[in-house]
Amino acid sequence: MQDVEAVVEELADRDDAGLVVAACWYDVSNDRPNYRMSQFDVQNFLWLTLPQLLRDPPPDLDPMPGWRDVVEEAAWFFERLDQPRYAEICRGPRTREILESAHDPIHSFELYALATHESGIMPPPGLRITWLDDPGPREQDLYDAITRALERAIAAGELDPTDDAKRLGVAATVLEQLPDGHTQTMQDLMLTERFTRLRATTRSQTVRELLVRVEPDVAKPLDLTSDILLTGTRPLGAVVHDRDGSAPLVRLLVKLELLGYDNAGDVYRTDDGERALAHPVLFFEAVVNGFAAPADPLARLAALPMLAMLILSDTIDVDMLLDRIGIVFFETARSDSPGPSDTVREVVRELLDDMQTAGLVTSDRQRLTAFGRRVALVGVRMRAMQVTEE
Repeated sequence: MQDVEAVVEELADRDDAGLVVAACWYDVSNDRPNYRMSQFDVQNFLWLTLPQLLRDPPPDLDPMPGWRDVVEEAAWFFERLDQPRYAEICRGPRTREILESAHDPIHSFELYALATHESGIMPPPGLRITWLDDPGPREQDLYDAITRALERAIAAGELDPTDDAKRLGVAATVLEQLPDGHTQTMQDLMLTERFTRLRATTRSQTVRELLVRVEPDVAKPLDLTSDILLTGTRPLGAVVHDRDGSAPLVRLLVKLELLGYDNAGDVYRTDDGERALAHPVLFFEAVVNGFAAPADPLARLAALPMLAMLILSDTIDVDMLLDRIGIVFFETARSDSPGPSDTVREVVRELLDDMQTAGLVTSDRQRLTAFGRRVALVGVRMRAMQVTEE
């Protein structure tokens, strides 16, 4: 196998255009010896980084070499490493189109986004993971593994880059892989990393304490077979399918964006509702998303500590929920007093009403149902995996 670092050194000595490509390799290799760039790395360099360099060259590369020279040096580099497919990307029409538009940052970025989407190698949105601009090492490893797995499947002709369902299947398989030297899956390793970030980013000491306590429960393997999920989702699915049911159920499913009202006030099935009906796992995820991350910002603030407390308690203590969530609202400057305000009472009441309607809590509101506990556990996990940069 060709010594990558030796080829990089040779590349850097060729000319300024080669130096640009070598600098890119050093940047993405991140001190990993003999790092082999992925298609994601190649596309990002050619379609995103290089246009930026052409518009605003660094002081040590001013004047910047022409893009054609840089592309030829990149193609030479990949040919030397026996990666003709990457050399083809360098010389391909998409690369030429983007670099010819490099002077227009908006149009250039639009072309980059379109070309990247068409390549099919990006992690599919169905994973429900928010990928960060400043990722931790576990997130970096998982993102790289997913893009490489998608790249291999597409290059081998096993996967149509436009088939989102199969792309999701490939990516989901990567989540369950065990990295060398680890007994935890890539997903579990990233979850631990994300819990640390979530604790660091929340402004509530109460939420931080709850996350420490609930993490062992959330991290345990959870049985989510289709038969188990159908028990909880079947009553909701019947209403979505028929577009008819009790008023509370219809209102809840509209809130979950599985149903909607048209201008005449008639109920219709949304695109999300159509997708959810295709498989109980997709329906379950829609329910989790609706309860763990409600669209209303106040409900969203209350949802995470509420789900954590429900997981940690055998019975539902409404007074405790109100007291703790009142403190969370105070700690995050949403309330002037640590006591449960009228706003907190209304938010908690509505969340519990919706959970009872969906079958997540028992009819007497004494405890979570088996389905509700699964929604709560996966909901807290989802909030960690979708933590933002805030």
